[in-house]
Amino acid sequence: MRILLLLLLIQFSSQILYAQCSNVTGSVLDTETEAVLPGATVYHLSDYQKGTTTDINGVFSLVANVNNQIKISFIGYETQTIIVDSTCTALVRLAPLATNLSEMTIRAERLVAEGFTITKLSKLNIYTNPGAKADPLLAVNTLPAATTLDESANISLRGADPSETGIFLNNVPINDAVRYAQLNGIGTFSIFNTAIINQMLVYPGNPPLEYGNTTSGLIALSTDEQVPKQNTNSITLSLANIGFLSSRKLTEKSALTTFTNIQPSAGIKFINPTSLERLKRFNTIDLGLHYLNRLSERTLLKVFSYSNAESFSYETRQATFNGNFDQEKWRTLLIANLRHRLKYGELSFNNGVNASSSKFQLSIIDTKLKLQDYYSSLTYQYAWKLLEVKTGITYDYRSTNFSGAVPLYGFAMGEEHPTFSLSSSQTAQTPEAFVYANYHVSEKWQVGAGLRKNAFAKKQNDYLSSQINVSYQPAAYWNIILSAGNYNKITISQEDYSQLLHFESKQYSVDISRKSSRFENSLSLYYKAGSRNELQTLVKGIEFYSRYQLPQKIRIDLAFTSLDASQKAIQSNRLSSRYDINYIIRNTVEYKFFSTWTIAAVLMRRQGSFYDPVSQTNYRADLNAYEPGYGNTQRLPDYYQMDMSLTKLLLLGKKGTAVIFLSTGNVPDFQNVRSYTYNFDYTEKSQELFSLRTFYAGLILNF
Repeated sequence: MRILLLLLLIQFSSQILYAQCSNVTGSVLDTETEAVLPGATVYHLSDYQKGTTTDINGVFSLVANVNNQIKISFIGYETQTIIVDSTCTALVRLAPLATNLSEMTIRAERLVAEGFTITKLSKLNIYTNPGAKADPLLAVNTLPAATTLDESANISLRGADPSETGIFLNNVPINDAVRYAQLNGIGTFSIFNTAIINQMLVYPGNPPLEYGNTTSGLIALSTDEQVPKQNTNSITLSLANIGFLSSRKLTEKSALTTFTNIQPSAGIKFINPTSLERLKRFNTIDLGLHYLNRLSERTLLKVFSYSNAESFSYETRQATFNGNFDQEKWRTLLIANLRHRLKYGELSFNNGVNASSSKFQLSIIDTKLKLQDYYSSLTYQYAWKLLEVKTGITYDYRSTNFSGAVPLYGFAMGEEHPTFSLSSSQTAQTPEAFVYANYHVSEKWQVGAGLRKNAFAKKQNDYLSSQINVSYQPAAYWNIILSAGNYNKITISQEDYSQLLHFESKQYSVDISRKSSRFENSLSLYYKAGSRNELQTLVKGIEFYSRYQLPQKIRIDLAFTSLDASQKAIQSNRLSSRYDINYIIRNTVEYKFFSTWTIAAVLMRRQGSFYDPVSQTNYRADLNAYEPGYGNTQRLPDYYQMDMSLTKLLLLGKKGTAVIFLSTGNVPDFQNVRSYTYNFDYTEKSQELFSLRTFYAGLILNF
């Protein structure tokens, strides 16, 4: 009821503000597809310094008077000039630039299932999201479908384990997509550089079978495919990052982008000595390149290479040990994509190689982990009038090698306690064949269906994945998506690197949305029944999202998510799972002023997740340690968060820009409990907290 009253109050307030319109607001769309164009430039024809850009939904707001001339431009589209009328509103449709190339020219790659996408995020969406910290995966964590229960970049979608989420870059799966990872694979940030990301599609459930080996949801990132008109550079200077990016036009048909970042911890620790007291250090250096070459009018080649070396040290507290957890890691990633336009379709060849080596040290734990991934796919995509079909074969290979000293008893971690040497390795090979088709029944209806089958697989069960999607647009701005399917994934456990896991998930979902330039409302209902080896899971959920764009450059977002999640092992009773969360409430307020200033606040509250309290102990004289016994599962206290950011856009002449940003995480300094630790004899327990109030600042120069 409180949420309903809040929505009514917001809507009533917006109607009052509309009557006081004093500037021009509007949206910018693609004239052919009606897709919104985030990041389009909007400025006064008489003074280019008085300008702004469209937001995540292609919406802009600019101080202007009636009869002012406003110019709108977007890369790859024709520029348009409008005159502000007395309505103070504008709906701008930009036409793609005409080209003298034939119809056989290679174009930007399009998913056959793109019409069933729930969320699209652009580069600008990520940068302007205060909760994203300029990180693509953390931007996903701010969506209504995100049910991640920590502050990491390991994304949970709609109550599923993060290991079920598929993450793809240029059609290649990235199994190890996080930095500063712990032994369990949980990492703080992703490895992706937002500057080279062109678009990110998010399917929170029923992932399209164009992609394989994923069950819960899908995050598909793609890099730029346009040769820049001119050379550009970018320098980033912040409390925890020194970065440089250079994009060079080599020829009329080729370009090279290189970037490097150094991330020392001294600056941010100096500004936040209390909140980061237990973070002893972190250091990262990375180097990447993105090469694009239109080999001919029909052929496109993209190559992405990335390498990084990282380390961090963090103070941990155990009943039998207090000391630092140390991690060191290096990785290298190479992705190559070759697409060729045929007379009646398009052929695509995608390859990826990823290798990493990590060292972990914590008291008597001293281990090494090596990961190797290889992926290859050959696909053919055909479009004829109202029908699109994509078919192909894929091969997904992953191997792990784990070795080192580990405790003989998990509760005895002191240097005097016994260890044993553990060495294990495992491989997962998943060759699959798939077909996915999308038929545009009419202007309002489209239907998609797909099949994906494993073949010649070793050490895994035979399976067939299937799905069907229906999209219906009953009226302008409205869209209804119905999806159902059965999905499979084979992977290696991050808890036991010798174990293969087979995830299977049956899903049904309904997503209803209404989007306009100023309002957006959506409602999602879903049901997911899954299994993972001998564990069965069940998730029923509801999501509600509402956005209001007010004329006075104010945008308000409100999201509500509720999950009913349980799990059941063989020969045991069904119990609540850690994702049994009755409420997750997110609220974002953004205000733009003086055309180039933006202040934003992100608020969140969710019900606490579960933990197992210690209920009894048994003293082990042979170890001089207490062995804990655990009681019934209990909930942690509710989690609260409030982040704020302030950004200022500066125009440096006609070609350069600068962005100054200030941010504060956890502004009220909430003491959010992550878990509990105990003293030596378990008579006292202490709170382990999530992030405390943290200040951050930086500058990005583009020239």
